[in-house]
Amino acid sequence: MRTRFKVLAALTGGLSALMVLTAALTLLPGRLPLPSSGILMGIAFAALFPLGAWTVVEGIRTGTERRHQWLAFRCLPGRVRLVVGALVVAAAVNAYAAATTESSRQTLDVREGRYYAFETSPGRRGTVEVSRQEYAELTETDQRGSLAVPGAILAVLTALALVSGETARPAPLPR
Repeated sequence: MRTRFKVLAALTGGLSALMVLTAALTLLPGRLPLPSSGILMGIAFAALFPLGAWTVVEGIRTGTERRHQWLAFRCLPGRVRLVVGALVVAAAVNAYAAATTESSRQTLDVREGRYYAFETSPGRRGTVEVSRQEYAELTETDQRGSLAVPGAILAVLTALALVSGETARPAPLPR
């Protein structure tokens, strides 16, 4: 496999693992000293779009047919398949956990020592005051969602980069 595919897979896989691990840590009790979810989303999507475009371009350049992609994935070494598969599954579980733990409230802001959230349930839309503990829980829920979804997308991009690299290998010489 050429070096550019290995670099692409390492970048997407490493960033995905970081996001998935951080999203999983928000499930633990206590509060993590993470920046706001807006900053996390900005970082995630600032990395996601260039790496995604690079993966798509490399996939198009190889000209692989869809039916050969699974065979190319099966040609990867066993440990690589295991790591990529575990990363995709962990990312999917985190994204599912983020989607199911969502509440009808979204964090909004803190003004004059009071915590406010935006209520999104039908018939009760608007800004409501919440306790500090509920605000902290809503913040972690937002952070989980802002990390799990890009982490899952990057995990799939890792698999696609490795498949593209495997199919771009030159054919073995006949004996």
